[in-house]
Amino acid sequence: MQLMTRRSGPLLLAGLLAALLLVLASLQWRWLGQISADERDRMQASLRSHVEDFTQEFDRELTRAYFWLQVDRGPSPTVDASSTGHFQRWFTQAPHPGLVRAIHVLSIHPGAGTTGSTVTLSTYDRSRDALVGSTVPDDVAALVERLRVQPVPTFDKGPTGMPAPVASEGPALVIPRPPVPVVGAGGAIVFSRDERPWDYTIAVLDTAYMREAFLPELLKRHFGEGKASTYRVSVVDRQSGAPVFCSDGAASRCTIAKPDASESFFEVRMREFNRFVVVDDRRTQQGRPGQARPADGPVVAGALPPPGPAAPPHAGGPPHPGPGGPRMQVNVLRQMDDRGRRGDHQELWRANFAHNAGSLEAVVATTRRRNLFVSTSVLLLLGASMSMLLISSTRARKLAAQQMEFVAGVSHELRTPLAVIRSAAENLADGVVGDTAQVQRYGQLIASEGRRLTEMVEQVMEFAGFDAGRTLDTRPVAAVEVAQTAVEASGPLLTQTDTHVDFESPDTPLVIKANHPALARSVQNLISNAVKYGGPDRWVGLRVAPRDGRMVAISVSDHGDGIPEQDLPRIFEPFFRGRHATDGHVPGSGLGLSLVDRIVRQHGGRVEVQSSARGTTFTLLVPSAPDLPVTAPVDEPLVVDSGLARRGQLS
Repeated sequence: MQLMTRRSGPLLLAGLLAALLLVLASLQWRWLGQISADERDRMQASLRSHVEDFTQEFDRELTRAYFWLQVDRGPSPTVDASSTGHFQRWFTQAPHPGLVRAIHVLSIHPGAGTTGSTVTLSTYDRSRDALVGSTVPDDVAALVERLRVQPVPTFDKGPTGMPAPVASEGPALVIPRPPVPVVGAGGAIVFSRDERPWDYTIAVLDTAYMREAFLPELLKRHFGEGKASTYRVSVVDRQSGAPVFCSDGAASRCTIAKPDASESFFEVRMREFNRFVVVDDRRTQQGRPGQARPADGPVVAGALPPPGPAAPPHAGGPPHPGPGGPRMQVNVLRQMDDRGRRGDHQELWRANFAHNAGSLEAVVATTRRRNLFVSTSVLLLLGASMSMLLISSTRARKLAAQQMEFVAGVSHELRTPLAVIRSAAENLADGVVGDTAQVQRYGQLIASEGRRLTEMVEQVMEFAGFDAGRTLDTRPVAAVEVAQTAVEASGPLLTQTDTHVDFESPDTPLVIKANHPALARSVQNLISNAVKYGGPDRWVGLRVAPRDGRMVAISVSDHGDGIPEQDLPRIFEPFFRGRHATDGHVPGSGLGLSLVDRIVRQHGGRVEVQSSARGTTFTLLVPSAPDLPVTAPVDEPLVVDSGLARRGQLS
């Protein structure tokens, strides 16, 4: 019971560790899935934030232009139609003056009906800083015609019927010049009903500037240098679908079918007018001691000098108006935004963003696969390490068991010849044997058993020498001489067992570079095995022949029952003894074939085995050396001398 527990303990531990690895793999899969989902949400939120900032800043600059290009108002509630200071201020002080390509002032004169209205157009000339009468340019002709025929806005209950601030024709900003709002009785806002023309300021936008300068600047600002190459950006016209801008030079990559983020823009955000008009009556009053606060008392983009004809323009904003100025004007514009905007959406363009890898999903999937590969590799490495430890421990137990069997077998093998030697020696010492012939037989018996002991001891020493990493000293020798030496060394065994050796060799010397004693020892081992397992025929075949012009084959055959098929893969393992050896109680240590394999491999060759029910053939294949002169074999015993480094032996 204790032995079974000891054997099953490592298997139970291995099963437990394997189960833990499976649990870790499952947790890892779920954990990486959650991390990937969180990373995708984070990247999408970050991209959405950058996209919103990008589009909002674009629209904010349009809103700035819309506000700055509002008509100047003087101290009285009248419109100075010829004033151009706000136009000049835009081109000299605006952050992005290149957004506006041209400025026109359109006056619509009411006629008998909408079709009878007439128009006059003035164009702002920057060189003269003045409005110059002109014909209607082609790029705004469609816009002018649309404004001419549309119904005149009304202001009875607030502004209604106002045109959209952004027109697709051009494109352009359409800035109305409504009737002057005044404060009536009770503080109510009313509008003058004079019959003057209805005016519009038309600011034609420069799409080339937007495409070549403004959009790239915004992308660099909001996505940074590192992220500029991370995403592809395509801006298209919402109505026609025509491309407006592409951040990628390749035309095939400008079309984004499935964007990671998409946002419409190109509109005037009237709700953000407070960015350009700051109302602070208290600071205005404190900033002008001794002066009464105006009725509406605004401060435009900060504290400014008091209004009046001599008031200088503000460096960072539009002109400073007087009574009925920015606060009232912004309120009117907000009412226009709330009540007068048309039902259709104003955004003209749409920006599509896609990751250069294809999509954010592709990036997250790639990252997840990489993380899965790394973590799975770690788990597989752990599993492989555990498997190797288990295999190593199993092999170590098997090797220990084989070593114990080897010790027991060697002890038994040593005991038999030692007992024979002791018995013979005692009989000789006691004078029991007096006959000369009988004494000679006792001497031969002692010599035979001593040789048997020496062979067993030398096998162990030779095996230990190879395990210690020793190599063989080789020289050119004749393969036939190696085989003859092995046959001569096996003579006593062959004579004792009455075994016939059928030796076949060629007439030409087959030269090999080998360690003569070690290789002859290998052949002798094979002859000994052929005698032990050769069956009743008492026949051993020994053949030396060339193989493929590059190898020399030394074959040893027998007519035994062959090696069991299940034993063939293990016959060269140290201490392994096959079924025929254990069942037939054939003496041996299990080191012979292992030593043969190691010696031949040291020569750069290999051992081939062919076995069937009619016999077994072992073939030593050793590289030939036909161009080297044969040297005389060293006159040394075939066995290795107790680990001493000698010429022709292990060194």
